Amino acid sequence: MFSKINLYLFKNFFYSFLITFTLFAVLVFIGDFIEQFRKATNKDVPLKIIFQLSSYNFLSLTMYTLPICSFFSSLFSFLYLIRKSELIVVSSSGLSIKSILLSPIILHLLIGFFFITSLNPLMAVFDDKYSELEYEYINRVDKFASITKNGIWLKQFNNQNNLSSVLFAKNIKEEGRSLSEFMILEYDENGSFQGRLDGSSAKLYDGHWSMTDVQISPKFDDPYFEKVFHYKTNIQIEDISDSLSSPLSISIWRIGKFIHFLENLGYSAIDFKLHYYGLATLPFFLMCLVILSASITNNLKQNDKIFMTLITSFILIFLVYFISNLLEALGSSAQINPIVAKASVPIIIMLLSFFIFKYPKIIGR
Repeated sequence: MFSKINLYLFKNFFYSFLITFTLFAVLVFIGDFIEQFRKATNKDVPLKIIFQLSSYNFLSLTMYTLPICSFFSSLFSFLYLIRKSELIVVSSSGLSIKSILLSPIILHLLIGFFFITSLNPLMAVFDDKYSELEYEYINRVDKFASITKNGIWLKQFNNQNNLSSVLFAKNIKEEGRSLSEFMILEYDENGSFQGRLDGSSAKLYDGHWSMTDVQISPKFDDPYFEKVFHYKTNIQIEDISDSLSSPLSISIWRIGKFIHFLENLGYSAIDFKLHYYGLATLPFFLMCLVILSASITNNLKQNDKIFMTLITSFILIFLVYFISNLLEALGSSAQINPIVAKASVPIIIMLLSFFIFKYPKIIGR
């Protein structure tokens, strides 16, 4: 049960977070609006669409800034309480540093859980809408691939016979390079059906599919069978990867099943795992940043200058983001397990905080 002092601290840290988060949110929205405006240059994109793009992208960007908001809002709260001598009064009332940290830790755990359980599904919906508008007005290209529970669908063009086609395959291997049990439906430039191909396997090379056991059924000729058949295509392996759903477009409630589904299709799900484990560890990441901010201000007195404290804070948060990005890069390249990549960051922050608590002189205290 919270005491009155805990409730007071809780409100103080909550107001500080609201102010810091609002400030960052405004800056992020303005910056992204300028970036969307730059990307839309010379493309005749209405201002309304640019505003919609920034609005749909807003939640995704704020999710990235959430850790830094937690860190600096906690830091400013501690500095405020120290300047007002309130932290000294609270400490003299018998509350230990552990009891003082209880309020901000619970607050930021709740914030983290709120973001991943409530705002993350909304962010996934907005990311889908953002992608649709970006493809329509900015990139102006269609996606090459779509994954369903039954298999993968690919759009391609055969410049040998000047026909576009839709390829469906039940199974995928080598991240989209190898397909089995496939079907191709061909269409001319007017969208009229021109023929069908069915085969047991296909492998993507530079500019063509190498197919085996292919039944070819032209619209105006008799069907025939080819043991080996080369089919021209305009797609590359990276086109398939780039066209798949973004991890941001899948909510935390669905991404676990989607990872299992991708792996059953033979596709790598490392990026989706990194996103999933990043969401799962987010509340604890925020909690550890609160503890880090407390360690930095632990021995600070009322009349001490805070310039070096702020410099130290910027250096430490830069170090945290550097380590986080490094571990994510290692996880993305499969050099370390995705769980290790994401779970290691809060542990490293916690160890660093305890080290600063024990040896405050390392930050000039």
